[in-house]
Amino acid sequence: MAIDIDDIKTEYGNYYRDGGQNLSRVLKKPYLSSKTEALFGLIPTDDTSYTMAQTELSRVLQPFQPGWTPLGNFSASPIVLTQTPFKIDIEENPDKLEDSWLGFLADKNLDRAQWPFIRYVVEEHLFARSDEDYELNEIYFGKFQAPTPGTPGAAGTGMDGIRTVLNRAIQASKLEPIVMGAIPTDDLAFAEYVEAFVNGFSRRYRGRPMEVCMNDTLARRYAQGRYKKYKSDTGQSVSRQIIDGNGDTLLTSPIEFTKHQVVGLDSMGDSMKIWATPVENRKRLAKKTVNTKQVRIESAKRQVSIYTDFYKGVGFPVLEAVFTNEQDLTL
Repeated sequence: MAIDIDDIKTEYGNYYRDGGQNLSRVLKKPYLSSKTEALFGLIPTDDTSYTMAQTELSRVLQPFQPGWTPLGNFSASPIVLTQTPFKIDIEENPDKLEDSWLGFLADKNLDRAQWPFIRYVVEEHLFARSDEDYELNEIYFGKFQAPTPGTPGAAGTGMDGIRTVLNRAIQASKLEPIVMGAIPTDDLAFAEYVEAFVNGFSRRYRGRPMEVCMNDTLARRYAQGRYKKYKSDTGQSVSRQIIDGNGDTLLTSPIEFTKHQVVGLDSMGDSMKIWATPVENRKRLAKKTVNTKQVRIESAKRQVSIYTDFYKGVGFPVLEAVFTNEQDLTL
C-alpha cells in the first residue's frame, strides 16, 4: 500500500494545522459487498479439496409377471469441490501524514502500528475493499493461475470462479447449455427470453425455486420488460421494483407463473451468461474464515505491516441441476 496524499498537500499545504478537522470530514469511498457469495451455502472445511458423491437408482417399476425379473441399478459418481488460498499483505510508513491536513491521523507513539491511521484503514477500508475485490474479480470471473514468486498476483487469478466452473463443465460435456441465441436488446423481448430460458429447465428441477442470475444491466432490462408485458393484464398493478440497491442488498424480480426470481449480480460485469440452480446446489468452501475479518498488525522501526490469509472456493455438486445459456463460453 502506498499513501497517496499529494493532492491533499497541494490543496491544503505541506504542513499540519489544527483546523478542527476530524474523521467526520473524511469521506470514505463506498465499496460493493459480495452479494454473489451470499447466494452460496457455506461448507466450512480444512480440506482444500472437498469430496462428495452423487447417487442414483435407475428405473425399478415394471409390469407384473410371475417370473423373477430383476430391474434396477444403483450408481455413484464422484464430486470434487476445491478452494484456494488468498492473502492480504500491506506495508506502509505513515509518517508522511504528519505534515499534511491528515496529520490528526498520526500520533506521538513511536509504535506506528498504534497510530489512528492504521485503525482507520483496517476498520473502514480494508475488509470492505477485500469484499469488493472478491465480488468484482474472483467469484465469477476468476481463473486460477499460480502466482509468480515475489510478485503480487493479478486480479482474477486467485480461484476458479463461477464462469470458469460452468464453462469447464460445458467443455467436458458434463453440462449442456440451453441454446437461446443472442440476448435481445429490447426490454419486452428479453423478458420473454428469460421466460423461455426457465421453461427449458428439466422437469425434475423446474418446480424448485431458483435465483436466475445475470448481470445488473440485464436484470434491469428484464424488470422493465416484465412491467411492459404484464401491466395491462393486471390493471397496471404490477409494482415497479427498485432494481439498483445500495451495494449490500440482493434485489429480485419475479418470473411470472414460476417460483423463480431474477437477480442482478455486480460480479458478472458485462457477461451475457445467465445461470440458475437450486439453493441446495450452490456451495462455497471456506477455511480460516475468521481471518476474512481480522488481520495481524506488526511494526518494525517505522514500517507497519498488515496481513491476513484465508481460503475460498465455489462450486455446484450436481451439474445436471445447473442451467445456463450458451453465451460467454470463454475459458
